[in-house]
Amino acid sequence: MFALGFLPLAMAQQVKVSGQVKSAADGETLPGVTVVVKGTTTGAATDLDGRYSLEVPATATLIFSFVGMETQEVAVQGQTTINVSLSSSASMLDEVVVVGYGSAKRLDLTGSVTTVKAKDLAYQAVANPAQALQGKVAGVQVTNSGSPGSSPVIRIRGLGTVSSSSAPLYVVDGILTNDISYLGTNDIENITFLKDASSSAIYGVRAANGVIIVTTKRSSSREARISYSGYTGFQKVVNKFELAKGTQYIDLINEKNKLLADASGTAFTPVDPNDYPDAIDWYDEVLREKAMTQSHDVSVMGGSAKSLYTFGASWFTQEGLVKGHDYDRINIRSSLESEVMKNLKVGYSANLSNYKFKDVPGVFYNAYVAPPVFTAKLNDSTFNPMGGGSLGNFANPAAQLYYFNSRSNGIRFLGSAFAELTILEHFKLKTAYGLDYGSNRNRSYTPYYEVSPTQVDTNRMLSRSMGYSTDGFWDNTLTYENTIGKHRFSIMGGISAQEFRNLSLSGSRSGVENFGDHSLYLNLGDQSTSNSGDGGSKITALSTFGRATYNYMDKYLFTGTLRYDGSSVFPADERYDIFPSVGFGWIMSGEDFMQNQSIFNFLKFRASWGITGNNRIPANIYTLTIARGGELSTAFGEGGNVVIAEGANLTSAVPPTLRWEKVKEFDIAFEGLAVDNKLSFEIDYYHRLTVDGIFPTTLSATAGTSGSYLQNNGDFLNSGIEITLGWNDKLGDLNYSFNTNFTYNKNEVKDLLEGTLGLYGGNLPVGGFFSTYTVVGQPIGSYYGRNVLGIFQNEGEIDNYTWTDPETNEVKLVQPNAKPGDFKYEDVDNNGLIDAKDRVFLGSALPTYLFGFNATFEYKGVDFSIDLYAQGGNKIYNAKRGQRLGNENYDLDFYENRWNGEGTSNDYPSADLTGDNMLPNSWYIESGSFVRIRNIQLGYTIPVKAVNKIGARSVRVFVNTSNPFTFFKYNGFSPEIASSSPTSQGVDLNVYPMSATYNFGVNVNF
Repeated sequence: MFALGFLPLAMAQQVKVSGQVKSAADGETLPGVTVVVKGTTTGAATDLDGRYSLEVPATATLIFSFVGMETQEVAVQGQTTINVSLSSSASMLDEVVVVGYGSAKRLDLTGSVTTVKAKDLAYQAVANPAQALQGKVAGVQVTNSGSPGSSPVIRIRGLGTVSSSSAPLYVVDGILTNDISYLGTNDIENITFLKDASSSAIYGVRAANGVIIVTTKRSSSREARISYSGYTGFQKVVNKFELAKGTQYIDLINEKNKLLADASGTAFTPVDPNDYPDAIDWYDEVLREKAMTQSHDVSVMGGSAKSLYTFGASWFTQEGLVKGHDYDRINIRSSLESEVMKNLKVGYSANLSNYKFKDVPGVFYNAYVAPPVFTAKLNDSTFNPMGGGSLGNFANPAAQLYYFNSRSNGIRFLGSAFAELTILEHFKLKTAYGLDYGSNRNRSYTPYYEVSPTQVDTNRMLSRSMGYSTDGFWDNTLTYENTIGKHRFSIMGGISAQEFRNLSLSGSRSGVENFGDHSLYLNLGDQSTSNSGDGGSKITALSTFGRATYNYMDKYLFTGTLRYDGSSVFPADERYDIFPSVGFGWIMSGEDFMQNQSIFNFLKFRASWGITGNNRIPANIYTLTIARGGELSTAFGEGGNVVIAEGANLTSAVPPTLRWEKVKEFDIAFEGLAVDNKLSFEIDYYHRLTVDGIFPTTLSATAGTSGSYLQNNGDFLNSGIEITLGWNDKLGDLNYSFNTNFTYNKNEVKDLLEGTLGLYGGNLPVGGFFSTYTVVGQPIGSYYGRNVLGIFQNEGEIDNYTWTDPETNEVKLVQPNAKPGDFKYEDVDNNGLIDAKDRVFLGSALPTYLFGFNATFEYKGVDFSIDLYAQGGNKIYNAKRGQRLGNENYDLDFYENRWNGEGTSNDYPSADLTGDNMLPNSWYIESGSFVRIRNIQLGYTIPVKAVNKIGARSVRVFVNTSNPFTFFKYNGFSPEIASSSPTSQGVDLNVYPMSATYNFGVNVNF
């Protein structure tokens, strides 16, 4: 608090006025707000907690002003406490946002850039901050998994690749990385999305899928401050998927076996339900009723006259929904920024993470298919073998979980150091080195056990693996910034050298006795069973880049970038390429013709175009490999003069050339503020074309080797519209805001080189069928199969489903092998035969629209917020229903809706899901649309007078729930099927359940 000046006042009664200033939008306190007596220079500035105090005449009027906020006048009228909430003004456009290799005023941006602040993430109980981003940003799809410690699948403006990585690039404090799973939500200050090619092209080779820039917390005050944030709570399964139980299952098995017996003309002997009196839900046997989670974070920030420091530590632990599945992480972070000389600033940031997993097997398949008529155990020490009898042999899911013994742990370190020298006032020379180091280890042990003749292991196998990766970056930039009259401009040039290394080792032996974890070492096993392997890679990259920005009169904007990238993942003659971008902006509200209108406080039109690249392709795909020895060798000579000549043969084919996979994108948008700055809006149209997409080319049988090779032969288009709306206002002491975003995206394969076959995917384990097909005119990974017209009700319908040969007039049955209760397939090509040529496209796993909504309210220390998320237009392939070899269980929905006699159903087949009924078809396709209440939170900030008594600046307590309700029609645990494979997305082969989280927390600042 400091005095701005004093002026003699008229004789009047003086009162001491104090209070606190907050942001109306989010309730955050505002330090540095100027508070002056109107008509004088008497005043003060708010401290770090937004507090002020000064003596003024009882009849005075106070003026509160702050950059980016609306100025507010308040009459004192004898009051001694005046608390004020300031609303954002058009000058919020002076906010500085992080962009590639620098920062920029939001006003000057010509590309599509969105920032999510820490307050939108910090209170959600998630292991990975990226999970909390669902529904926060238009154009960004976040698909979560319920598995603890897992990373979500994130796609920015659709899917634009088939064979390369589709994940965005993360930049954490200037360090390029592939994920942020090692960070906690309290580590983060803000997350900025560079969505279009204009804003992300500065990162060139790795920016094709968009860029996510993460800025970790830094001290902004030289006063020492300590803060604690923590919560504890529990998770539970939501939308539990119900299976058939007990006699329901027996009914289904008898129906299936009778249909098969009738078709083959054999005798049918029903299963007697009295032989299986038990009923069990196997999901209950493998899932926890409640899974605990907690997080604790402590940070210390402060500084001196020329330095700012930050230190923090956090602990996060999460029990998985599956029994025995646990995740634990400890983080330590620090940063320092110091002005060591007048024109020289140096600093560093570091984040060290240590994590541990207690792993579990893929138990959900066995829990789904296991007959629900057995107990898990015969007694306290013996698992039920569940074998033999008329039902066949099945693995006991509870035993599978019990005997699985696997542990993983690892370390992740991200650190960077920089030096920045200011030269001749307008020039800044910066050098920075960053390191992303990771190491991981896994130990898996299978003990001796014998549950049944088919669920047995006597090998006592121990497997160990370990690996590490080291990614290094050295960036050097020179920036010139200046303002001359009405011209504001900057020019930046730089060079970046990068190296990526990884190495892995693995080994296994049988015969290892288990006397505890201390005895599980490979050298204690049978040496004759040893097996080992290793692998590794090294990639280097060298880049030069530049950016120029220009602003004339705060009305006309230009941004241009150019990056020249080289990467060792491509052949020497295609190793380098250029990635340019341009962006233009027009502040329409600054024009004279806009001055007399009262609707828009700010209005900007922008347009951009750029090219980005994708070098995250499979390693060594242009390298020929050979096989030698064995059957390829031959013998020359006779008798004792035989000479063995080793032969060799090519085992792979490589493309004649391989170029960069590129994204060419243009974007046009309007953004602005209206209705006294209460309404914010942004409307974008984008056209995002991947050219020279790397796509498999099938080899002919005469090529000398089999399979396919990758080459540049595909173009993929994503085009769509993004709409973001916000409303911020207040009613008396009530501050409230509403924010929503909507995205429409269309995905399409635009072109494949002549002669290129489509790509099959979505392999189904039972039967080996493919459920997706990628070809021109359809979205990537579209479902492909037969179209179901209905269900055959009786033999007469089968006999009447005929085709007449136009040449011979011969009448043929279209499905001669069908039986009542089977699918009736459409004869698409009208040739009287149901075969592969009758397959049609059945939808896509890619959503056509995304929707997010957030509402916040704050009233006298009480705050409430709610987040919603929805997506639609996408389909799910319910593959778990068709993975059948014998007497597997069914889900309850199938039991209640199945065909079990003439007229009972024309939608669901009989219980005999074998033979042609297993073929990929439209019945297995279900809607993937859903609406989710993403987060609900209620908080209370305790009055300052009360918390000051314990030496605290502020204390806030809150209760929170994440994902409490998800509304969908899909028959499964979750409509979110997380898959990083572009051609296998949306195929549900038993996913990890989603959970609702309920937690209580507190935030304390000292």
